[in-house]
Amino acid sequence: MAVVSGGQNLYLVDMDVSLEIVPRSPLSLKEDFLLCRAYPRINCVNIPDLTRFPLRSWEACDILSGGGVPDGGLIPHLRARDFSPEGPFPLKDFFLRRGIRRALVIAGDPAANPANPAEAEKASPTLPFIRMLKAELPELEIFAAFDPYRTNIRYELDYLAAKEEAGASGFMSQPFFDLRLLEIYAEYLEGKRVFWGVAPVLSPGNRNYWESRNRAVFPKSFRADLSWNTGFARRVADFCEKNGFHLYLAPIKVDLTTYLSGIFPADDR
Repeated sequence: MAVVSGGQNLYLVDMDVSLEIVPRSPLSLKEDFLLCRAYPRINCVNIPDLTRFPLRSWEACDILSGGGVPDGGLIPHLRARDFSPEGPFPLKDFFLRRGIRRALVIAGDPAANPANPAEAEKASPTLPFIRMLKAELPELEIFAAFDPYRTNIRYELDYLAAKEEAGASGFMSQPFFDLRLLEIYAEYLEGKRVFWGVAPVLSPGNRNYWESRNRAVFPKSFRADLSWNTGFARRVADFCEKNGFHLYLAPIKVDLTTYLSGIFPADDR
């Protein structure tokens, strides 16, 4: 694996592959983590912070620390709405003690059915939280969430630029299902540290969820089966590897072994 130097830091120039593991319980977390270790191409683990589960993302990182993930390979999600943008960051000492070097900042769900969704978006605490977090932990590599379906391409690119100015050093996207749309965004984000998201959609109901809830776009060639989804993930992985980007796998409602084995054949692990 090639390494290049940037000041006092070392940066891997090979493609990083991050797997999202949902922290439903300590036991399920450890089981999924042990399973993913059979795939050496996976060198990062993203831990979402889902309020319907009692285990928070940073607590999950604490459970998995020392389990074989490379330094900086555990990436907790932080909901900006759960923290004061004025600081101090209450997890600062915890992050330093546990060696958590990267985090993904998301806005967090707003109040259900806000009276004015446009105003709720403007009031997002993401930018001030990123500024505060960077001031509190200057060495922390902060990733910002990237939603290609939020409004339009120009809006999202401007929003990403604002997040970068606030202190984000890279981006992690919502899942893409159409490589053509990904390539459009990639043209404008060339040279940026971007993890492109991929998630399996294996039923008409699941597709309807992505289209109605997240306004996702599917190509006409899409099929809600494992073969299409693993094939698409391999195409995105090839694109990332050839163009200096990274891959973010979010396997939802699928057997993890079957899905990962379809993306990383035995001779490519």
